Amino acid sequence: MTETALATARTTFVRIIAEPTPADLWQLQKSLLVIGSEPAARARAVARAFHACLRGLESKSASRAASRWGAVLGTAAVASVSGREMADKRDDALTNLIQSGVPAMLEVGAAVKSAQAWEVEAGLVYDDLAWYLYDELWAVSATTRPDLSPSERGTQIDVLLDPLLDSAVSDSDRASLVVEVFRAVLAARMLPLLEA
Repeated sequence: MTETALATARTTFVRIIAEPTPADLWQLQKSLLVIGSEPAARARAVARAFHACLRGLESKSASRAASRWGAVLGTAAVASVSGREMADKRDDALTNLIQSGVPAMLEVGAAVKSAQAWEVEAGLVYDDLAWYLYDELWAVSATTRPDLSPSERGTQIDVLLDPLLDSAVSDSDRASLVVEVFRAVLAARMLPLLEA
């Protein structure tokens, strides 16, 4: 049974390295659970976090799109109501513009602020992922490069993870980076199993 689980884990891992998906990570964790060794448990923990990362990125992307569409549609709705009111009452057009303009601008401002708040909240996802990956990279580095001083180890990890924490880095670049780092950490955790 363990040999079958190991073969399945190996095949699934190759797919994950090529193109990670939540479904493949789910399958990998099941095989790692059957294998049951300490290296398998470490790899399974990374697979679980990687799965959560990919699901979070999918959800974040869908939520961002919905938030932006909400702002656009809210603005369009306000504009259409204001336009219709002015067309119905041409004589009082200036008065209506002023009366409907203030609430319309408030509505647009609220939609924009809602989208901005979403961006801040979405950025916090990378903070949590960086925290987890820092721990994993430290542990992997301590095993594979025991010659590094703690300062050197920390500096090398910082170089890799600092862009995740930098809000000036585009969301797509941070998402790509976090996926690449997860791939590397998963590979490091799977190596003892694949060498066996």
